[in-house]
Amino acid sequence: MPAGYTLANSPKEALSLLEKEGFKPVLLAGGSNLNASFAKEGLIDEIIINIEPVIVGKGIPVFATENFDLKFLLLGTKIIDDQIIQLRYKVSK
Repeated sequence: MPAGYTLANSPKEALSLLEKEGFKPVLLAGGSNLNASFAKEGLIDEIIINIEPVIVGKGIPVFATENFDLKFLLLGTKIIDDQIIQLRYKVSK
């Protein structure tokens, strides 16, 4: 493992390591597999989605295909600029 990196074997272990280092809250900005692993363990409190005027026919999904459901409560909306709207949701648990 390169210097400056710590390996965590699960999402809960990653959060525990970060908390010991004084990090709270934590922003998850990963790929679809990482996002799904945190969602499956119920470790996502909020989700922020930016709506942009672009349709992508192929790409990486936000969440990998896994067995979980997320239900949201809208916390707010924000206009980022004249082309982007941000939606902020609380994950219902």
